[in-house]
Amino acid sequence: MNNQIYFDNNATTKCSKEVFEAMLPYLQNEFGNPSSIYTIGRNVKEQIEIARKNIAKLLNAQENEIIFTSCASESNTTAIMNAVKNNPTKKHIITTKVEHASIIETMHYLEKEGYNITYLSVNEKGRINLKEFENAITNDTLLIAIMMANNEIGNIYPIKEIGSIAKKHNVLFHCDAVQAIGKIKIDVKDLEITTLSLSGHKIHAPKGIGVLYVKENTPFIPLIFGHQEQNRRGGTENASFIIGLGKAAELILEDNYKINDKLKRLRDKMEKEIKENITDTYIYGDLENRLPNTSNIAFKGVKGEELLLVLESFNIYVSTGSACNSKEAEPSHVLTACNANLEEFSPIRISFGKDNTEEEVEQFVKTLINVVGMLRRKK
Repeated sequence: MNNQIYFDNNATTKCSKEVFEAMLPYLQNEFGNPSSIYTIGRNVKEQIEIARKNIAKLLNAQENEIIFTSCASESNTTAIMNAVKNNPTKKHIITTKVEHASIIETMHYLEKEGYNITYLSVNEKGRINLKEFENAITNDTLLIAIMMANNEIGNIYPIKEIGSIAKKHNVLFHCDAVQAIGKIKIDVKDLEITTLSLSGHKIHAPKGIGVLYVKENTPFIPLIFGHQEQNRRGGTENASFIIGLGKAAELILEDNYKINDKLKRLRDKMEKEIKENITDTYIYGDLENRLPNTSNIAFKGVKGEELLLVLESFNIYVSTGSACNSKEAEPSHVLTACNANLEEFSPIRISFGKDNTEEEVEQFVKTLINVVGMLRRKK
């Protein structure tokens, strides 16, 4: 579509040209099965291992700690169920009320199986209380599962402190880093993380490829059995997508996170101009400690869903929260946990990517001022 403005990069990013070109040969000419011992199979296997090396470098991990999966939801489920299966005498898990649906729904399943789940609360800014967290740990606690950054409000959580507390109590720590990857430098060793998940389509690689990091010497029972991925995840490798993900990681390493300066500049410019021109504006989340690209913003008396649809008529694409929950009628579980007044301040989420420009921000703000005014006059 011509002249579209896409501000929903936390939902998915556009596959980059470099990633697409890196993948192409392995969709046609280099089609060998990486498990084969002949040349066209070995060539593919070599490229998969280069991708693994790039991902490991991005996380400061070892190559043998990286498992390729179909997506982060698979990685999250695998990590949680692995912890459960390897600790059969323990029945307590700690997570938060603001996790991704793949974590929350796995916890709901485990509750039905007799597990005791502690859902840590957050304050109005979406912050967790570290004292409440540590006090929740018992001798029966087998796993802590807390995300690195929130997909809806952009909050960055104190993962180093959480990892340190988990290590002190000898409890496994799983971290969903899907929204953080590429925006925050991640050192799994320094952060004391046991397992970590990420997804390709958040960093300009394709949909349908993810990673599970598993700290060396962590007992591991696969979710999918088979000889691939060092016997830890069965199924013929999705070679072209793995190679694309490896290229995306390489590009992040080459950029060395400089893109974040641009993303923050765009977000801050947008928020400043919106607040100067639209009254009764509210921004959700921890404004002092959030991802550089994310703004969850509401306008008193304007429904986020209605605003989203009108903006789409101008070829402007934003969201009202997590793409995984967008078809549900229920309000955002993240903002509900923050005790948000969603009747008066129903938000849209704006999330920038590397291809967005200042001109797009200016056009968006100009359109938004007119649309919010129009919707308020209709009341």
